[in-house]
Amino acid sequence: MEGRAQIMASVDITREHDLGAAEAKRRAEPMLEDLRSSFGVSGSWEGDQYVITQPAKGSLDVSDTTVRVQVDLPMLLKPMKGVVQAKINESLDEALAPRP
Repeated sequence: MEGRAQIMASVDITREHDLGAAEAKRRAEPMLEDLRSSFGVSGSWEGDQYVITQPAKGSLDVSDTTVRVQVDLPMLLKPMKGVVQAKINESLDEALAPRP
């Protein structure tokens, strides 16, 4: 992962998928929009990695077989870790669910 953001994540969630990187990245967009509206998340894509810059530092990494979300919550958000984890899990499940 040279050149990619490396963090000590207080939230680290990985999901396997068989969608391929392009489709997984496309499906990640509504999840990111959900996180933007729920937590004010902002950042930008750098290749297959969405680098989260606000209100926490982190990344969403997409590969051909996995999606990994790592977030280092600032001290003020650490009490909300369970809420943040639950929202990410829910959003990932929805984004990567099989489509009819």
